[in-house]
Amino acid sequence: MWSQQAWEKVAPIYAKILTMPFNAELSNGTLPQEKFLFYLAQDAYYLLEFGRTLSTISSRMQHADLVMAFAGFSTGAIFAERSLHESYFVEFGLATNIQPTPSTLLYTNYILSQAAYANVEIAVAAVLPCFWIYKAVGDYIFSQQSGDQNPYKRWIDMYAGAEFATAVEKAITIADQLAAVANTETRQKMFEAFEMATRLEWMFWDSAYQLEKWKI
Repeated sequence: MWSQQAWEKVAPIYAKILTMPFNAELSNGTLPQEKFLFYLAQDAYYLLEFGRTLSTISSRMQHADLVMAFAGFSTGAIFAERSLHESYFVEFGLATNIQPTPSTLLYTNYILSQAAYANVEIAVAAVLPCFWIYKAVGDYIFSQQSGDQNPYKRWIDMYAGAEFATAVEKAITIADQLAAVANTETRQKMFEAFEMATRLEWMFWDSAYQLEKWKI
């Protein structure tokens, strides 16, 4: 299966994502609140652009079931996360006019450009890490929890939820279906897009931990 090969290719990056300071400290509850809130704000910006990306991919699909699947992803698959964002934004009084960091802008521009200009199979591969890597990291962090003492429990629980898991499995299945009928060149470009987006996932978390700013 294409997805199994893709995961094997990014396994070293995924291992680094699991052990990077942001996720390690999120897991044990020691992540400074300032960094978590910085991440939330950037993720809110990312989610808006991710929804637009998924809508663009939906509009380019040839089969009705895939059109509906990606239309559903753009609304339902991230609805719970948006709701959680809103609850945190209210709780902590975060501003809603978010300026993206360089890493956030790089990531969102990458997936938007793939959705608009690359073959649709490649576009699907480019958005898959946002589903799959997040789910895998969430499951891992959830497995490390004991009790209710982690201040980020709500966030961790969401990524271990059944609804998100269903969306992830569907996205993986669609990628495999598209790869199965794609030519060798397209399949290779799908691998490259999947790996690039996985690297951008690492950059996104790291930029939040570093409280990344524009230098000029």
